Amino acid sequence: MEPTGRPRVVMLVDNTVDGDSRVQKAARAMADYGWDVHLIGRSTTPAPEEYALGAATVHRLPLEAVPARKSLLDRAMRLRFPLMYKNNGLADVVQRDVGISKTEEVQRSFAPGARARGVLPRPMRDLAGKVRRRFLQTRVRQTRAGFRWRGRRTHGRLQTFDAAMWKALAGNGAWRRLDPTPLRYDVTYGPLIEALRPALVHAHDYRMIGVGARAVARARSRGERVRLLYDAHEFVPGITNPAGSRWLASQTLYEREYFKCADAVVTVSEPLADLLVAEHGLAERPAVVLNTPPRTPSAAPAPGVRAACGLPAETPLAVYCGGAAEPRGLHTLVGTLALLPDLHVALVINTLDSPYVQGLVATAEAAGAADRLHLMGYVPYAELPAFLASADVGVHPLRRGPVNHEVALSTKFFEFLQARIPVVVSDVRAMSEAVADMGIGESFASEDTADLARALTAVLVAPETYRKPYTDPDLLDRYTWEAQAEHYETLYHRLLD
Repeated sequence: MEPTGRPRVVMLVDNTVDGDSRVQKAARAMADYGWDVHLIGRSTTPAPEEYALGAATVHRLPLEAVPARKSLLDRAMRLRFPLMYKNNGLADVVQRDVGISKTEEVQRSFAPGARARGVLPRPMRDLAGKVRRRFLQTRVRQTRAGFRWRGRRTHGRLQTFDAAMWKALAGNGAWRRLDPTPLRYDVTYGPLIEALRPALVHAHDYRMIGVGARAVARARSRGERVRLLYDAHEFVPGITNPAGSRWLASQTLYEREYFKCADAVVTVSEPLADLLVAEHGLAERPAVVLNTPPRTPSAAPAPGVRAACGLPAETPLAVYCGGAAEPRGLHTLVGTLALLPDLHVALVINTLDSPYVQGLVATAEAAGAADRLHLMGYVPYAELPAFLASADVGVHPLRRGPVNHEVALSTKFFEFLQARIPVVVSDVRAMSEAVADMGIGESFASEDTADLARALTAVLVAPETYRKPYTDPDLLDRYTWEAQAEHYETLYHRLLD
């Protein structure tokens, strides 16, 4: 890579960049400030990819493999089900093969000249085929049973003991035995980071902190002056994940090992900054860069959400935008269709055909409201506030409980704000407090459909009460990406000047 004369920044992320609006906005904004920004993410194709993102350069790399580590639960599963295949996909193939082989044997037995070609007598052939099929079917059954058995124990005592044992033996470094996935990113991204020779490594989210720290350590060993900025997107000990307690212990230990390697830390909300200070004993409070949208669309927006639903201006319309999963509480929102007969609900979501979304459709159908539920795919983040602006209310029915839900000020919250529409949120701490402080909406008891219907009714009856704060230009300016990106600019200069 030829030097440009500008300080070079390498941003790291553990996803494909697509769909991660915070990372995309960060790369664009810092490149616009004049930094030579290179963003490295992973590719879903076998070959590396490179393209421009505004004035920044994106590199997407296919992940290299590293040796897997079997857990105690994996070993116990293999002992209990010794004939199982290594995965259910292989068992599916074998199951099909059993049916095909039976058909083949029958066909051969009735083919012209079968005996002349030396085919075994039918009783022997039938016995051999039956033995083979029963053996293969036994292996398939064990595979199915083994993975069901394992799935019921991902949060069990064996996993907890496994994590505790390795933590006792290796301390924070136990993550290498528990889940060496970060090493895949280190092996994959490391050579490119070294080739780019950055002045600053900006590690987005917890999985990148070790990759960044190891790259910085290698650079410093060569006498280079490189700084590390850690962008903490969530509170790692509070992550909820179906992979279980062993996985969570690994991620927590991994972040803990490298956290103090960061020269500065930035995060996404004030409550999360408080948690990081307490968890890691930080002397300096992390800076906060909120997940706000850009001030203006980068392109002319598509027709608004109301037009996309084919609704006139007087029809009440509530909208949600973001991921479609049970913890997001969309079932609570769809449930209000049975209680509010005039309301329409639009879901601007990442998937339209998942089992969860199909369940939402079934809920609307059962309420006789299938025509009042509107599903549509993602809209580009820069265009989203303008797209949402024709709705009557933005709803985020996030489930209470998980720590990261309580401290989140999500991107969609600020997208509703920039759309200048009233906001209804569940009573998760950070967002419900923000709604009350700004006076832009109502909160409701999490997963309480009747209470959500009450909050929606309050907003729909007196919308101007909740829209009035948007007449203050300072409110809208403060919660734009342009205003938030200034915090990155300040940090970059502090680290590199």
